Amino acid sequence: MNTSSHRVTIASHFNQTTPDTSAELNHLITSSRVLESVPHLGPVGRLVPAPVTRALAATFDRDLGDPILWAWRTHRDLKEAASATLAGNGPPEYVTLAEHEISSIHHPEVDITVDRWPPATITFDLTLRFTLEALLLTVQGGLLIGLSPGVCSADVALSAHGFDFSRSAKYALQELLTLHTGLRLLPASAYAVSRRLEPPGEPINVASR
Repeated sequence: MNTSSHRVTIASHFNQTTPDTSAELNHLITSSRVLESVPHLGPVGRLVPAPVTRALAATFDRDLGDPILWAWRTHRDLKEAASATLAGNGPPEYVTLAEHEISSIHHPEVDITVDRWPPATITFDLTLRFTLEALLLTVQGGLLIGLSPGVCSADVALSAHGFDFSRSAKYALQELLTLHTGLRLLPASAYAVSRRLEPPGEPINVASR
């Protein structure tokens, strides 16, 4: 299991053997010769793996665990707990999630321009799948503020034009998810209404001598 303390991104998930987040992707794309299969690019594709890889690495510089947080925002029990605690003047609510899976599919594109060749676009298919152990989540003030320790298995697959590569790893859940001061589980308008409905503060008495 990966237990490093650095930020885990999609790019770093693909490049687990080197600190250079584009090195392994570059090797994979170069050795697969996938760019030579792109229409209108042909043999000149062997000249552009490095810039294509840099573009992908920049696109993949986002937290690997983001799809988990987005999925939890749609979970009925979590939304109900957020609504119940939105006023912020009561105890937290605890939501138990059984073992579950979350998947997210994306189609990043890279535009390629080479002198004297017509422009070409390569579309990749990126699939992220997560399997999470049962865990306990803490909700207070309409925010997800805590989660119990757990392990998450992540499988990320990248494919295009016959090129197909996937990488799996296990992470401590706290590596993938950063809650900071809390994750909003409701639309922003709900929090604005909650603030407007807050009672005024207690008056301050200043004693004079």
